[in-house]
Amino acid sequence: MGNEVQGQIPDSVLRGLLGNLGDGLILTDLDEHVTYINKMAKRILGCEEKQVIGCAFRELCPLVNLKTGRSFDGPLKVALAEKRSVGLARNIGIFRGEQQEPIFLSATCSPLHLDEGEIVGCAVILRNVTHLRWLEGCIEADRVYMRTVFSAAQVGLCVLDEKGAIIDINDAGLETMETTYKESVGKQFGDAFRCENSIEGGCGYGQYCATCPIRHQIETAIATEGYTSQITAAMHSIRRREKIWLRMFFSQAWSEEIGKQTIVTMIDVSQRKKREDALEEAWERAEAASRTKSQFLANMSHEIRTPINGMNGMIDLTLHTDLTEEQRENLMSAKQCSEDLLRIINDILDFSKLDCGKMELESLDFDLHKTMRRVCTIHRKVAKGKGLFFRLPDLRGIPQFITGDPMRFRQIMHNLLTNAVKFTGEGGVAVEVTKNFREERPVLNIAVHDTGIGMSFEEQKKLFQPFSQGDGSTTRKFGGTGLGLMIVKELVEAMGGEISVHSAPLCGSNFTFWIPLYEADGEDEESQERSVFINDRWNDGEKQEATAKEEETDISDIANLLAYCEQRLDEDGGDAS
Repeated sequence: MGNEVQGQIPDSVLRGLLGNLGDGLILTDLDEHVTYINKMAKRILGCEEKQVIGCAFRELCPLVNLKTGRSFDGPLKVALAEKRSVGLARNIGIFRGEQQEPIFLSATCSPLHLDEGEIVGCAVILRNVTHLRWLEGCIEADRVYMRTVFSAAQVGLCVLDEKGAIIDINDAGLETMETTYKESVGKQFGDAFRCENSIEGGCGYGQYCATCPIRHQIETAIATEGYTSQITAAMHSIRRREKIWLRMFFSQAWSEEIGKQTIVTMIDVSQRKKREDALEEAWERAEAASRTKSQFLANMSHEIRTPINGMNGMIDLTLHTDLTEEQRENLMSAKQCSEDLLRIINDILDFSKLDCGKMELESLDFDLHKTMRRVCTIHRKVAKGKGLFFRLPDLRGIPQFITGDPMRFRQIMHNLLTNAVKFTGEGGVAVEVTKNFREERPVLNIAVHDTGIGMSFEEQKKLFQPFSQGDGSTTRKFGGTGLGLMIVKELVEAMGGEISVHSAPLCGSNFTFWIPLYEADGEDEESQERSVFINDRWNDGEKQEATAKEEETDISDIANLLAYCEQRLDEDGGDAS
């Protein structure tokens, strides 16, 4: 290059500057022959080892369309003819080296002027944009893939811009909204859905839009950065006569072109909602039937107890008259049967109360020592009649007065001791009462040990279930409804305690329960004596009858019994004997 091209810049400085450029630089004459090429241009074209000065540009850089493989006319002729800069098309490049490696090029060809304005050649600036084209291809492939996934998704996807207008929606979303792509794009969500709330003023401006949960979520997502939420709500579309229940998820995305976007995911759960409503309705009907059943059991139990109590009373009155030994034995058998029936009815009554949640516990101060002695004395006599020993609890160190429900406490003890005596043929029964602490709070521990038939692990798992005993033969051999231990468990847990059992076949059983211990200063006077269910069988004559009557008699039953007796006395002419 002569000084007329370089001006006042020294030739060595100019060559050093051009040779170290980050872009490839090629200078040509008017015949498109190379007069200068820098290092980067040689590296791009793969001709570092070749002598290229004087070569034609088209031979040094044979341009082709890399997508089609067709040759591409060089831009130098156009730049020289039109005296302007000319670039390359998008997919133009070269196949470099022996392996024909495709190289995408970005080039600018500009006429080279002298100071006087004369054109002496062209300057070509080259860039290797292969990596950039590869990244663009990856982005395009990802975009196509995401668009395919977006379109093929089985849930509705709707994209809203920062003003809440729909900018994209997939096929599942169109099906859910019963609209078309053309009808929905550019509209607000409710307008595209044809929500009846937005028919008059448009989505967000209707009379009821302020209470629309979906509209509220959209507006919140637009106004709040990083907002995510999910709701289940009903859309009222005029396209359908019934409500459309949608499970909707709201999230946000960002686009360089559009800015903040709101992504709405829609799942039509109308059918599931119908099934849930049907199940809820069926559940309510079942609950109502259960309540009716429980109420029926309770009412029938009360109704049946009244004539049975009257029958027991008349048997008692008859037993006080002169009878033959055979008559007395028959009446005692009849009384035993009626008492067994009464106990079964009481069991069912308690079960129905527990089943419908109407079992209520009282909070009274009572004498624990007296209660334990009274309960244990009854069962001690029964055990003695079977030839069993009965060890009374040691109450030393145990508070005498505590707060709780004395009637239900007696019921728990009666059921446990009844079972212990009933299922023990040899040996005996022992009761243990201790005071312990659980989580630094005092508790009353009571254990009932027996040397009876015992139970296997599988039988123990059935114990506290309603209408359940160890096995079928147990019910036939020993009798009972199978409700007693279930009632005991419910009562203990209602008092805030727990019950457990440890047993093995032919090794006896150990029932242990604990309840919170609240000490009291004295004993409350109960307003009335209330009945307590007792499972044991009575064989010891009048003293046991009197004790059982003290534990079992309900004041309402006493009133019914007296009324019945008075009626019979009136019918017999008032003979009070």
